[in-house]
Amino acid sequence: MSNDTHTTPAPESTQYPETLRLTIQSGAAAFDAALEAVADDPAAAEAAVVSFETAEGIRRLLTDRRLELIQSLMAAPAASITELAERVDRSYSIVHEDIELLADTGIVKFRQDGQSKAPFIPYETVELDVTISAAGVAGDAELPV
Repeated sequence: MSNDTHTTPAPESTQYPETLRLTIQSGAAAFDAALEAVADDPAAAEAAVVSFETAEGIRRLLTDRRLELIQSLMAAPAASITELAERVDRSYSIVHEDIELLADTGIVKFRQDGQSKAPFIPYETVELDVTISAAGVAGDAELPV
């Protein structure tokens, strides 16, 4: 028996943070960092975070063509994927595939308008947060002199 009483709020009634932060760290590390950030600065909770396990994952996602779609949607939402494809002068099927991938990662959201899905990005900014550290070097072993 299915329960049809659960509904997802419309994008217009959902509060989104101003910033989406894309990070490269494990899921556990991202969770710990989010908890620490909120404990240190409650305003830090004002950013949404999408974390990737490796730099390769984020490189595969953020191709030049997908960045173009992100920029276009941040400038103005599209009434449909067809409109977006026309706006960037690309084929519908490729834009649809890219938009679905961006939606799967939480960057793009949709408004349902009949049969059309109107893609939009609800964030004012999208930040790429990359931290490189020498894990295990400091204090763990003597360095040669």
